[in-house]
Amino acid sequence: DPREQRQVLGYETTLAETVSPSLSDALDTAENHELIVREAELYRDWALSEGKAEDAEALVRCRRRVRELTETTVDRATAHLLHTADKHQNEDGEILVNCVRDDFKYALWMNHVKNPRFKAIEVPDFDGLSLELPKELSMATIAMRAFHRTYCEFESFEDAGQGSAAEEASDVTDDTARNEPTEAGTSLDVPQDATEGASAEEPAKEEDEKENAAPAQTETETDPAETKPEEEGVDGETKPTEDDSGEEAPVEEAPVEPEPEPVVAETKPLGPVESIGGILTLDLLTLPPLPEVANDWTLRAVTPLTTNVRRVPYPIPATGSAPKSFDSIDLDAPPVTVSYRLSEDLVLSDPEPRVGWWDESGARWRTDGVSNVRVENGMLTYTTVKLGHLSLLQSRSEYIPYTSWGVRPSASGEACMVSVVPRNDRFAGAGLEIEVGAGWCVLRSVPVLELETLVGTKMRARELLARLAERGVRITPDDRSCASVGKTPKDEKLELEFCRDVATLAPSFAVASCKFNGDVRSQDALVRVAEVNDFDLVSGEDVFKIFQREREGVVLSLLRKTKGIAVVDARHKLGVLSRSIETHMAEGRDNTGAAAVRARSEGFEPPLVPLTYYATALTYAETTATESSVRRIRQAPVMFTETLASLLGLMRVFTFG
Repeated sequence: DPREQRQVLGYETTLAETVSPSLSDALDTAENHELIVREAELYRDWALSEGKAEDAEALVRCRRRVRELTETTVDRATAHLLHTADKHQNEDGEILVNCVRDDFKYALWMNHVKNPRFKAIEVPDFDGLSLELPKELSMATIAMRAFHRTYCEFESFEDAGQGSAAEEASDVTDDTARNEPTEAGTSLDVPQDATEGASAEEPAKEEDEKENAAPAQTETETDPAETKPEEEGVDGETKPTEDDSGEEAPVEEAPVEPEPEPVVAETKPLGPVESIGGILTLDLLTLPPLPEVANDWTLRAVTPLTTNVRRVPYPIPATGSAPKSFDSIDLDAPPVTVSYRLSEDLVLSDPEPRVGWWDESGARWRTDGVSNVRVENGMLTYTTVKLGHLSLLQSRSEYIPYTSWGVRPSASGEACMVSVVPRNDRFAGAGLEIEVGAGWCVLRSVPVLELETLVGTKMRARELLARLAERGVRITPDDRSCASVGKTPKDEKLELEFCRDVATLAPSFAVASCKFNGDVRSQDALVRVAEVNDFDLVSGEDVFKIFQREREGVVLSLLRKTKGIAVVDARHKLGVLSRSIETHMAEGRDNTGAAAVRARSEGFEPPLVPLTYYATALTYAETTATESSVRRIRQAPVMFTETLASLLGLMRVFTFG
């Protein structure tokens, strides 16, 4: 039970006692860990709905700890594979082990037998993974591990940046030993032949070039008799030639054309980013020595590498050199070309795909050292001089602010349809349609094919939004996303109360976003509503026509302030927010007492009448709506209205709508 810390600690102890797990068992354990994570997310959702913030935070820590155990288990399985590498060698001497599960994909290449003709690691079962290696790696005694997870535990709201020169010059070694065995006198250096293997072929390569160059020169030689040498002067200078008339022929100088300046393509700044499509981790690992066989005995050296792995920085440091920080980067290092197939469920909205790597010391994503990123026929390809945690990146503001959002009731009064149109070209003119009921949400309509696998499945509100985020469509922004889209966050209490108001009115009212909502202060919010009298006319097209026509008396605007709800006229057809509404919104905030009375009189004839505020949405409905509408509101299941309020609150419709 992820809620019981004692059980989690007991499980951790049991897992630590497992000796040399096989790769298959390790990935099965990792899948079981994800079941625990999903259960923890369910309990966290319940805790948040009940206002138990401490319990929710404890479940987040549990999730992170369980996933750390996954990394430890996979490392131990990797160490076992490296220790018994000879058992996995094929007829050509190559050693490549791979295994695939739903949430994890794994491949391990061990280069004990160096092949100068080896070019790339190919793993068809690993989403067609291809790693084109430079000679520095193909000729080194080294292992390379590729490990892909569908989730990402790295979060940053910093801009995806480039490293500074100072950062690259530093040789910080504090974090180089993470998850690595240590012993006295042991460095991160790989065996000497790992770094000398590639350089040993350079002299031979130069000799081949010299031998191949001689015949080429012979073919281009010409007969000396056919070549008329130029006359030289006494001082050795070449004389200009003369024509038949005895006059010097003019020497024509070819015009020197200026070299065209290279065209640098402008790229759209990403700002704060997030990972989509999961994390691919590429690690270089130290290879233990192969076992010795004598008199039918197999002798294996038992070292710290028997039970754990030792990571090696890239480029591989020279023998005897000081170890570098794993977060340092050498932009002149030979690149590795990575290619693999993306999930068919992943929504790619940015025409310029970006790939970055996680900088642990800076706790942010960086894109320097990664280039030639492209997606063709679902295959992601890029070159990188940085190994580690790599991922496709997307701006956190890719789908915000919303173009529009709305709620329309159903005939039963026990469910409603929520529509939201993200501000993205893939959703131009169409949005997501989510049906909301008592404790469940169902995605009913999507404008992009990648999301069709989610259509028709009942989920909790938070779970549905999480599944959308996994597919690249994040519509759960928070205050940290406001700066990148130029929005001011609404007061938290005010926004939650207004979401509850909308949920209360949903059984009998159609609701639509108000374009003036973003122009008002953080302690004010606006929305448009229309009471529904014929529940056979609540389709998306019918409700769209209602709010497009905005007939007076049919479409009303609600102003939400801390003290309650008031009716104002903020219809879109008016063009601008009236001065009278701005005066009313300033009352109680900028103007109080006598100042508020003067503000309602100055420039208004007759003076403005103070607005009537209703403490709750139900009070407003009882005063203004028909009896049948009030009855539907009272009879609506409490779980339905709470689920709708939760969904709207998670999407932050009043801050980003």
